[in-house]
Amino acid sequence: MRSVRRNIAVVGWLAFLMAVAAEGIFFSMTEPILLAQAMGVESPDALGVYTLGFLGFWGSFTLCGLLAVCLTQELPQAGRPRRPA
Repeated sequence: MRSVRRNIAVVGWLAFLMAVAAEGIFFSMTEPILLAQAMGVESPDALGVYTLGFLGFWGSFTLCGLLAVCLTQELPQAGRPRRPA
């Protein structure tokens, strides 16, 4: 079984790579300045919009990956065998 630190490192790295790909795809279809203006920002900086978009993608992919790792972990046995239902 992998350690918790290794799981976090693997999920973080894979989320980083997916965030790079997602940002490339998303911002090749949308203009960051127009997107920020539609959200109510008067004079947006394109680099700032790219940065916030990347951090948003990275954070969401990290949360999804950590949730998947947590849900696939084996539960510790309580010491007595389970009875069939």
